[in-house]
Amino acid sequence: MAKAITANQVISAARELGQPEFTRGDVAAKLGVEKPDLKKAFRVARREGQVDKVRDDADNVAHFRLTD
Repeated sequence: MAKAITANQVISAARELGQPEFTRGDVAAKLGVEKPDLKKAFRVARREGQVDKVRDDADNVAHFRLTD
């Protein structure tokens, strides 16, 4: 069973990436987990307005940015 990832961990990892935009895959790699392990935490972060979806690229991969 994977350790539950929190929205705060997602936000911290995204900040540490130092990029204006990031994907779920970028954050998962930074945290050393699989993308599905981020699903709930990412949803909470978006609902709380900490993360905004920016665009989908040509491969239909969602790109996000921090709102602060």
